[in-house]
Amino acid sequence: MAEHNDALVDCAVTTRGLVNGSDAMGAVTAATGGGLLGAIVGGVIDNNENRQGAAANIENCMALKGWSVIGLTDDEGKALEAWDDDPPVLREQLAPLIEQPATGIVLRGPFANELAVGDFRVEQAGDLEEVSLSRRAVEDLTEAAVEAAGELKPPKPPKGVKAPKPVKATKEKDIATIDPDKAQVVLSMLGGRTNLNMYSITLQRLADDGSEVVYDGAPTSVTLGGNLTPKIRKTREGDIRRYDFLAEIPPGIWKIAAINWSVYAADLCFGAPAFAIQDGETLFLGTLSVPEEGGYPLDQSDLGVAHDILEPLPTLAERVKFAALTNGFTSDCFGSYAYAYEQPGAPFVDDQPAADTLAVEVIDNPEPDIESE
Repeated sequence: MAEHNDALVDCAVTTRGLVNGSDAMGAVTAATGGGLLGAIVGGVIDNNENRQGAAANIENCMALKGWSVIGLTDDEGKALEAWDDDPPVLREQLAPLIEQPATGIVLRGPFANELAVGDFRVEQAGDLEEVSLSRRAVEDLTEAAVEAAGELKPPKPPKGVKAPKPVKATKEKDIATIDPDKAQVVLSMLGGRTNLNMYSITLQRLADDGSEVVYDGAPTSVTLGGNLTPKIRKTREGDIRRYDFLAEIPPGIWKIAAINWSVYAADLCFGAPAFAIQDGETLFLGTLSVPEEGGYPLDQSDLGVAHDILEPLPTLAERVKFAALTNGFTSDCFGSYAYAYEQPGAPFVDDQPAADTLAVEVIDNPEPDIESE
């Protein structure tokens, strides 16, 4: 039970910089200094939607720590809800459920790389208005911990250093201006027209040691995808469309930092793949599928796709290769939602999966501990 409480407190502190709310949709900004993506800001936040987002993020964080969400019967839930106004007593009532094998329905968890190989969708949180009993049971502890931790903000540039503007993807009409001596990154996205126009990914440049944020005057972020991002090629086969993107980026270590749906950013702060690139290199991230049912696999099996995209650019087509991805790069959490994304088959930083890179030690028992819902 103590591990359960500590994990929830840590999750509340870790996710305190995440913001949701439909009223904030008209006031979205990507913090270009450091590329700390999709930080949604606004004067008025829709409380209901923000509560749903907070519930989703707590669940995501707990799943990454090895916990599961369990659904109780109505009678069991109502009996425990009687202690809603007294968190210490509610903790006592929950302890037997948490310290024994699960007796209810497993609703989700633990972490299973659902963004890459599952059916998770990056959109508004649905049907999560009810805050879990576990979360209510530690409300006094989490409120105190969040207040003590203070507000979480993206780091600012050093005095005298301007925040760099993000990289803009290359337009089809500007292909002739591409400098082959620079570093180029290529991405292909596949999906239905409506779905494809809603999704994008944000890449962020890291410091040489893999940490964020680096301020050296060069751009630190680029967004690829979405209806407003320039494309160098568009193709169609039946109802499926393919959008291709190319961007000239500074050399360094670049992380797939977020998957975005409209103004909602899933910050991959709990673990994301990154790659290194040098001037004179052209790297193909792969083909990112965005199916309506959810899950966003990145296919790195067919380099011929990149050759087709770069056909008008023989120098780049001749040298293009897949980006060598390494999983497990973490950061502070901003945006709407927080989760991890792992490229199957890719190695991990320090040979550890994303869950093991979190601040709190992962619970590792012969039988998994359970977060009660």
